Order: sequence, then C-alpha cells, then structure tokens
Amino acid sequence: MEKEEYVKESYQAYMDRIRGLVCIRACFPPEYECLATSSGLNQKFQESGTFRCFYGDTVVFLLPETMRHYLGNIRDSLYQVAGKILSDRLPEGSLHITLHDLSSAPVYQAIKTELGSHQQQIQGKLPYVKSRGILHLRAKGMVSMVSSSIVMLFEPAYEKDHDRIQDMYTCIEEVCHLPYPLTLHCTLAYYKPGMYSPKEWNGLYWFINQWNDQNKEGKLFAVDSGRIQYQFFRSMREYIDISV
Repeated sequence: MEKEEYVKESYQAYMDRIRGLVCIRACFPPEYECLATSSGLNQKFQESGTFRCFYGDTVVFLLPETMRHYLGNIRDSLYQVAGKILSDRLPEGSLHITLHDLSSAPVYQAIKTELGSHQQQIQGKLPYVKSRGILHLRAKGMVSMVSSSIVMLFEPAYEKDHDRIQDMYTCIEEVCHLPYPLTLHCTLAYYKPGMYSPKEWNGLYWFINQWNDQNKEGKLFAVDSGRIQYQFFRSMREYIDISV
C-alpha cells in the first residue's frame, strides 16, 4: 500500500484554523457542561495527576531560554488559577514546540520495532530539517487541546516561515504519516484525569480567554531550525535527545 501523501496547508488556511481554535471558546465545552478529560490521558497520568511511564518519539524545536521562561511563567499562572484540576507540573526545561509526533504507547515493547525504524529513517531527514535557518513564530493563544492539555498555539509570522515549516513537516511525514495537519504548539499543562463541573473549570477558561484577548497580536519569537531535535520520551516530563 502506498503511503498517504501529506497535502500542504496554505498560509492563510493555517492562520484561519489556528485563530478559529483560539476564538471559539478556546476549545472548552459550552459554559454549563462538564469537562470530561480524554480517555487516553489515563495512559499518561495517574488519577492523582502523577506521571505514568509513557513511551514514544517525536521531533521538536528546542527553545531559547527566554522563550522557555516566558512560557514557564504562563504555565505557573495556570497552576495558580486551576492547579486542582491539573496534573503534576511539567519542568520548564522540557518545554518545547512539537514539529511532528511519531509513535507513542504505555508499553515500551509495543513500539520498540517502530522506534528502531524511525531512528534509521530520521538519520536521513534531519540534516535537511535542521538547515532551514531562523524561523519566526507568534504565540497566538492558549486552547484546551482535545480535553487532554492546555497548549500554546503558534503560527509562522511570515509566509516564508510557513513555507519552510511545511517543507520540514512534509519531510518527517515520509517517516510517519499523521492523520491530522501540522499544528505548532507547546504543551503547558495536562489535566488531571477526571470529570470536572463548570464551577471547577470555568476559572481556567476565563483566565485563558482573558489572556488570549489581551495578547491577540501574538508575541514574536525566533527559533533556530538547527536546534530541532529527535527525542525519545519515557513520560510526559522526561525527554531524551537521540543522536542520529
């Protein structure tokens, strides 16, 4: 069977999609409905919110210290507002922007063969991906991502940045095809698995809604494609750089 080919999204279509996610209640439920976390979250976290072992590999942008600190401060604010419904805090040093997810599973043996294949293939892809120069991104707002986590969404600041990032994503797609389009994001916090009443989650929503409203223009950052890294993870807090 032939691999499904990734169809590149236009710059305007990408911006419209990202801004739509931010604007339509930041992906939270209607005001008077409960928020039920994703069933898959139980594979990553205990009911108490502590980390479970969870394995996989990914391709990420390592971030400059100033950017990690900026995002880390926002993460801390989320915990001040809604720490009771969030899982254990992600270390600031592990914050990254995902370029392309690859594999994941709660049991290492389930993806061991896949990981070996990815590592071999990535070897031939990373030199191109790392050669795309400095890329400019804007932090466009936070959303509740698939009832699993709070993420900061990013959009390329200019069309030339968008085109290069789409090329990079397409390159990694040849290793592992994903059934969803590129969505540049940094995970700031995961929910604690469970069902939350509007009273429990509304404070978090209003904080995010206000932050998004006050930061519509989007803070501009420069990231270096030379710092893109292939990583293995064994929990949502522990990412390990893999030399290929």
